[in-house]
Amino acid sequence: MKVPAGLRFKLVAITLVGVVTAFVVVGSLRVQAERQRLMNELARSGQERAALLAEAVANLVVGYDYSNMESLADRLVRQEDVLAVTIRDRTGKVMVTRTTPHLPGTASLAFRLPVLFSGKPVGEVELLLSLARLEGQIAAVYRNVLLEQAFFSLLLGLLIHFAVSRLIVRPVVDLSRHMQSLEGQGDTTAPLPEVPSRDEIGELARAFGALQARVAETQQRLREKIDLAGTALMQTNEALQARTQELEARTRELEKALALVEKLAVTDSLTELRNRRYFDDHLAAAFARAQRFGEPLCLLLADVDRFKEINDTFGHAAGDAVLQALAAAFRARMRSTDVVARLGGDEFAFLLHHTTAGEARVLAEELLALAGNLNLSFEGKPLAVSLSIGVACTEGLTHSVEALYGAADEALYEAKRRGRGQAVCYPFLTQICH
Repeated sequence: MKVPAGLRFKLVAITLVGVVTAFVVVGSLRVQAERQRLMNELARSGQERAALLAEAVANLVVGYDYSNMESLADRLVRQEDVLAVTIRDRTGKVMVTRTTPHLPGTASLAFRLPVLFSGKPVGEVELLLSLARLEGQIAAVYRNVLLEQAFFSLLLGLLIHFAVSRLIVRPVVDLSRHMQSLEGQGDTTAPLPEVPSRDEIGELARAFGALQARVAETQQRLREKIDLAGTALMQTNEALQARTQELEARTRELEKALALVEKLAVTDSLTELRNRRYFDDHLAAAFARAQRFGEPLCLLLADVDRFKEINDTFGHAAGDAVLQALAAAFRARMRSTDVVARLGGDEFAFLLHHTTAGEARVLAEELLALAGNLNLSFEGKPLAVSLSIGVACTEGLTHSVEALYGAADEALYEAKRRGRGQAVCYPFLTQICH
């Protein structure tokens, strides 16, 4: 039975999601708190030990008693968590240093304190402590939290599953079986299973019972009037025809809506130009067709110069107005056979069919002039707009569509490198579209 199985599957999925979420959130908070506590304890302990060391070597540093300082350092590095001990004089010169071998990359924590004698600094001590024991304690915390969370999560999951299964799934299963029995036998007088709950499921069961009673009553009336149903049959047929016409009208509306959705899927919502998805698909097809029939094909990539400064200075509304104005100018200039698209941000692309490199250079100059003549303003402040354009054609770039796109992109960046506000044609060693 599909409905009960689906409900049980959803119940298990919801329970698992809830349990895992609770496990991760609570466990992470507990582990983080415990880690912070252990780190604070280690920092406090290291600070105290460094302070004791500084106090202990004060007289030794003043008296240059290297023997006792070395003995004290040797005892300290033999401690499990001490990696290194260094004692310096007031000039920073190392008087005594002792280290213990440890693996590369071992986590450590350093403590430095001045050595004071009669309230004046006479040197410095440095104590380097290993975090290995701290990491071991944290690992133990991880294990404990994992076990605790797993136990309580399992218990919570079982309780939720049992409660929901008993209060929700079982009544729905009974209703589903009853509906299937009605579908198989066609007996609308079969008693409805009792659902004593007063929640939405109980209301659903009672509503279905009332509906079943009305259906049974209607069936009885139909049996009584079946011999005199000629006129009613005609009326029903007319109603069905009207309903069919209504459905056909709705179908046409849905088809129009679907066409609109398909258009929106390939149209940029801000500029109403083609979007990147449409352009990429069309570029591949146009390149293949140009290669097959030996037709010239040119690609222009255009970028608005200093577009980020426009957004930062005038706001994103001004940037949107610039893009919309450029898009309108591009649509008015381009041929119906060409494709102009907004690839994203302030980048536009133009795909020119049956166009030579010379014709593409002329169009690039016209696009530069269009951008320069927009005469835009925002909140009374003039907005100067210029473009950088890269031009590439299939002449000499016939091996792949990626090579054509890459050439146009390189030419675009060369235009920006040369100072923006210009068009550069690939190859661009000495050639500029002016």
